[in-house]
Amino acid sequence: MGRPKKYTDEYIAELAAQLDEYTDETAIPILKEWCNQVGVPSTHIYDHEGFKEPIKRCLDKKEAALERFALEGKVNVTMAIFSLKQLGWKDRQDHDVTGEIRVVKEYL
Repeated sequence: MGRPKKYTDEYIAELAAQLDEYTDETAIPILKEWCNQVGVPSTHIYDHEGFKEPIKRCLDKKEAALERFALEGKVNVTMAIFSLKQLGWKDRQDHDVTGEIRVVKEYL
C-alpha cells in the first residue's frame, strides 16, 4: 500500500475546471501564476492527461493575447517578444540562396 494519491481523478478534474475558469477570466493567462495560486507545482500538472486540453487552451490564449496586445501597443513589446519565444516563436531570418553563378569573360 502506501499513502493515498493526492491527485485523484476527481481532484484533477476539479483543478482542470479551475484552470479553464482562470483562462477565461484572465486577459493574458500565465500558467505558472495559476499553479502558484492553487498551490500545485507546475511540473506536476504535465504528468496528468486531464490537464492536456486546459493547458493547451491557456497557452493558446496567452499567445494570441500577447500578439494582439503587442501589436496594439498595450503591453511592453520586449516582454511580449520574450514570452512568445518561450511559446516557440523564433526571432531569426531564413535565407534561401538558390541560383546559378555564371562567369562572363569579356574580351576587349
